[in-house]
Amino acid sequence: LACANALEAEIQTQGAENVSAFLAEPVSGATLGAVVPPDGYWARIREICDRYGVLLIADEVMTGMGRTGKWFAVEHWDLTPDILTIGKGAASGYFPLSIVVVKGEHVDLIARGSGDFNHGGTYSHHAVGAAAGLATLNYLRANQLVERSAALGQVIHRALNQHLGNLTCVGDIRGMGTMWGIEFVQDQATRQPFEPILHFSQKLGNAAFARGLILYPGSGCADGYAGDHIMFAPPFVITESQIESSIEILLQSIIAVQKQAPNPLR
Repeated sequence: LACANALEAEIQTQGAENVSAFLAEPVSGATLGAVVPPDGYWARIREICDRYGVLLIADEVMTGMGRTGKWFAVEHWDLTPDILTIGKGAASGYFPLSIVVVKGEHVDLIARGSGDFNHGGTYSHHAVGAAAGLATLNYLRANQLVERSAALGQVIHRALNQHLGNLTCVGDIRGMGTMWGIEFVQDQATRQPFEPILHFSQKLGNAAFARGLILYPGSGCADGYAGDHIMFAPPFVITESQIESSIEILLQSIIAVQKQAPNPLR
């Protein structure tokens, strides 16, 4: 919980009167690779924000609309943010759509003040975007795909650990629902990451792509500079056999790239 407590220390350093909001992903996305916070983290964050009058903004652009096995990742911790941002899965990529959800009490506060909750723009409030979002929402509900994402999470977790758990270069496997991250290390015992110049995760992404599997490679998860990981986030309609074949491709790609790891990128 040191990370949560660090928020209070920073607010005190800056002065609560100078801090308007704390913005974070409930489960980290591409930058850290699906790191799931421990129980108690978000409860402590909520407590700190309430104590200092700081708005809590949950960035659910990646985690929202069922990706973690619930409609929104904050539900895993019974967290009620002040503001919720949604994108990506809101229209499933069929139309560019983003959504901001704000607590009624905050909208009312603005209305009692300036009297104008001005949140419009030239290309916002698009009728086609709203239609695409509604169609996506209805499809997710009708086909119980959020529940399916939760069930697939157990399948993916088991398969990833079974196929990759014994690889010496795999330092961590984490995630929930259909959002998983695999972190790669040079030394499992010390968690020493690969040298950034090796571009391990990018090479892995390229190797998997050449074999027919699309991954999301990332770097800097260890200290902002070093650290390699990939995200494995299949569609909610993937079958269990497709999960197995995808992870088999991932395994073969890791083995191929690991053989090259000692050599800098050329």
